[in-house]
Amino acid sequence: MLHRDEAALAAYVAERPSQAVLVIRGAPDAETAMAALRAAADAVRAIPHPDEPTEPLPNWVEALLSDDGPTLHLDLQDHADRAPRVVAAALAALDASGVPGRLEPLRPPAPPYEYDANADILTDVAFVESLDERGLPPTFPDGFPIPAEAVLVLAQRSRSDTWQHAAWRRSRPFTEYPETLRAFGCDLEPITARDALMRATGMTRDLIRHPAGSGSVSFHHEYGAGDDPHHFYVSVVWRPSP
Repeated sequence: MLHRDEAALAAYVAERPSQAVLVIRGAPDAETAMAALRAAADAVRAIPHPDEPTEPLPNWVEALLSDDGPTLHLDLQDHADRAPRVVAAALAALDASGVPGRLEPLRPPAPPYEYDANADILTDVAFVESLDERGLPPTFPDGFPIPAEAVLVLAQRSRSDTWQHAAWRRSRPFTEYPETLRAFGCDLEPITARDALMRATGMTRDLIRHPAGSGSVSFHHEYGAGDDPHHFYVSVVWRPSP
């Protein structure tokens, strides 16, 4: 029998819908647990998207055998309200498989930065659990300029690509940082397209090109602050050159 607290699992998935990970503890063998989790992933994938019924609800769902054990990874994007249905579907598939043990949320260790949800603007990412001696994600090149008088609030990596992401916060706009990047050797190209997040946060974004890599830099304030923001953010995505 698979033990669990269904309400707690649904609350956990709703709390972090784009980065939820569930783990089976105490299964007799990993192969049995992984087969059950693959069936659970299929059950979640079968839930239709509320706006596009021919598409699956999750952006990404996969059973992976990790250092923490057999895990189910979920990315529901911003559909936190669907967490109870997702958890119920996964549990029904796990119960049908007969896998024993206990299904629990897998919470990451405390990150080496001061996490701020206002900086968490990307999807299909995982947290970087350790930084290098500079206090940066390791793919950032030697000499990469860290914004002055700012606090690192996020470090992430792509699940499907080589880029990594870092974001900083301070109490005034990062108006000098574009010139700092140019002094490092970056070419910046403004992105003119706008989306709802950019409008709600006053975000501007530039493409970055450099001999060591490429990516983007985004400047924004906290979500929904209107004309009176108290916190400002700079967010850098960096993909190293091959």
